[in-house]
Amino acid sequence: MNLAEMSTEVIALTRRPDLATLITANLKAATLKAHNSDYYYKDIFEASIQFPTSEILQTFNYTGTFPRWRALKYLRKVDPTTFVAIGPEYTVITPEQIFDAYGLEKPNVVYVAGLTLQIKSLAASQIFAVGFYQYPLITPDASYSSWIANEFPWAIIYDCAATVFKTTGNQEQEAAMRGLYAEQINQIKLTNIQAVGY
Repeated sequence: MNLAEMSTEVIALTRRPDLATLITANLKAATLKAHNSDYYYKDIFEASIQFPTSEILQTFNYTGTFPRWRALKYLRKVDPTTFVAIGPEYTVITPEQIFDAYGLEKPNVVYVAGLTLQIKSLAASQIFAVGFYQYPLITPDASYSSWIANEFPWAIIYDCAATVFKTTGNQEQEAAMRGLYAEQINQIKLTNIQAVGY
């Protein structure tokens, strides 16, 4: 569903057409909340990063290039002549894990420090394939895009309706909507954390 369709459903549930602007804002917040409820494979975006020169240590400001960046999933080196990913994935670590047990910097690791991606290679490298979780597109309204809104719109609708009921002081209806929202989130997690069923 798109924003307008979900807004119509929330208005029908809450009987508050006078709160249409608030409902649209709450639908966007509920969309972010649903996507942030776990790390879903459908939120992974793949891209390449190319630096001007080959270096052992590369620093990449991911927010400038990928404004919807949420969290790093993987990084691999790319062959500069064939543009094919080569070798194993780099180990994703936290900044304090950069040193091994002997006090030496670990090779072929990547970590996020603030708004930058720090890439430490064994040999000088220039091009990388990166996979990361990204936020849904919620603004502007005409560009709204969320796979959860398409496949599980009621998770977003129920969460938004609960917020409207809370705003208007209807605690009983809020609690009912929160319960329905939790059921929807459970369904999303059951079917979208693993890309392969069993």
